[in-house]
Amino acid sequence: MVNEKVHFKPHPKQEDYIKAVLSGKYKYLLFGGAAGGGKSYVSLATLIVLAKLYPGCKSFVIRESLPTLKRTTIPSFYKLCPPKFIESYNQTEQVIKFTNGSTMTFFPENFYMDKNLTRLDGIEANFFLIEEGQEIQKKTFEKCKLRAGRHIIPNMEQQPTPMIMITCNPSQNWTKTMFYDPYVEGTLPKDYFYMQSLMLDNPALPESYLEGLENLDEITKEIFVKGNWDIVDVERPFAYSFKRAKHVKNNLEANRVEPIILSFDFNVDPITCLASQSYDNQIRVLREFRLRNSDIFELTERIKAAYPDHFFLITGDASGSARSAMTQGAKNYYQIIYQQLQVPKSSFKVPTYNPSIKNSRILLNSMLEKHPDFAIDSYCQYLIADLQSVQADDEGDIDKSKDKHATHLLDCLRYFLWTFHSNFVKYIR
Repeated sequence: MVNEKVHFKPHPKQEDYIKAVLSGKYKYLLFGGAAGGGKSYVSLATLIVLAKLYPGCKSFVIRESLPTLKRTTIPSFYKLCPPKFIESYNQTEQVIKFTNGSTMTFFPENFYMDKNLTRLDGIEANFFLIEEGQEIQKKTFEKCKLRAGRHIIPNMEQQPTPMIMITCNPSQNWTKTMFYDPYVEGTLPKDYFYMQSLMLDNPALPESYLEGLENLDEITKEIFVKGNWDIVDVERPFAYSFKRAKHVKNNLEANRVEPIILSFDFNVDPITCLASQSYDNQIRVLREFRLRNSDIFELTERIKAAYPDHFFLITGDASGSARSAMTQGAKNYYQIIYQQLQVPKSSFKVPTYNPSIKNSRILLNSMLEKHPDFAIDSYCQYLIADLQSVQADDEGDIDKSKDKHATHLLDCLRYFLWTFHSNFVKYIR
């Protein structure tokens, strides 16, 4: 690895994984276990080495969305790859071209916009890296198996072994049934490889990172810190740390000198908003607003009537800023809120994209379990109903098949916590 001049010094577990990849014995390799074991770094570093060893090869790095790739995987790539080895980066196509003719494409799965994964059908590749396999569909893995090895490197007599590398944290999806369970049972096929790496295997983790994990709820800690594949949500409530006796209080009063944080969710029906406050290590969810007719003008009038003299901070659904959210008068939702509530633009803390459901679920449950003073007013009956009834699917997303009676106040709470409290736990990946 040092001779290849990749900016990376592997720890012993990572060295074993590199040897497995470069041996040519395996087509499908999963590096799975706890967060912080160095799975992504070693996989990207090895992919860069393969690009050096096989000039003209094509590799694809797949993750669930482009924003996630830009926030995590692509910055990690640039930390690892020698700048002189990069000839160009086409940001429109997300293609890195190396000086020896090899390419690496950062490819978002975007399953919910392309459920048939037709974008994968024309790919010709030598190598794939599937990042965070617990977030990726089994169908994507199967399509990658069809496309790996389809690219023939010019002027190379012996083509490299087609390979799919996968990183993941413990999950109850295809990564467990195809890799972990057969590994434990001793039935893993000969061209499959599994290796687990835990935080203790990675000496590079700073103490501050480990300290930041102390706020995780116990289920998340078992999965992401201890690498426990056998933890299962039996009934899978989305808010499994919610306890009505602990979190619901009567007659919470707004602090008149602290801002009211309004968190919006824009649906065809209903439109919803939560009014909360966060100060002095206290979280207070004070009031909910829910309109069946989804009239943003009526909603803002009700908010003004409830809090006539308060200063507001605004967050919520990122899609409310989009052109597709245009309402009457060619204004989007947040422009109308700005106009109706007469708040300064500096009061808007709206993210450019919504948090992943799975990551915001971790944050929600960690705060419900570990935050010292988290209270929800009993007035918020629809939010409480969501916290008690919304179910998660096997991958930790909201189970849409059981979502018929959801009131969407849970989304308002997720947006509020992600915007103002995402540093409560370290980001898990």
